[in-house]
Amino acid sequence: MRPTVDDLDRAVLGCLNEDARMPCAEIARRVGQVPVRTVRNRVRKLVDSGSVSICAGAVPEALGFGIRADIVIDVAPGKMNEVAERLCELDQVCYVALSTGDFDISAAFVATDVDALHTFVSETIHSIPGIDRTRVNVITKVFKRSCSWNFPEELP
Repeated sequence: MRPTVDDLDRAVLGCLNEDARMPCAEIARRVGQVPVRTVRNRVRKLVDSGSVSICAGAVPEALGFGIRADIVIDVAPGKMNEVAERLCELDQVCYVALSTGDFDISAAFVATDVDALHTFVSETIHSIPGIDRTRVNVITKVFKRSCSWNFPEELP
């Protein structure tokens, strides 16, 4: 059964998107006329149902990783899951997804500089069995970085 989402859930998520560590008392104050216990229960319901995850992410540039890149990968038939799982094991990789269309796997990774990027792609990525072809795009500017996504007005 798909969970239902109401205006209070949307308001709670909006506050958590602003600050995932915002105390329930502050959320209740901002939402207005809602007991703290109700907010706490809503947060628990949203997390327990899998509708919301509360996460934190490292900022690669602040840690010395000046290069971000996207890589799309063509793999040998029957090797998509195996290659994706190997990519997930690599510390530099921050996103891996199977896809349809012109390539089989999409991934994102970080590197300290262009030499490290070259080494990572040519020696680490290309050493994974089942990879047929890669295309790398260096990200020159990030306009939006977020692990938050609001509930759409209309749910399916």
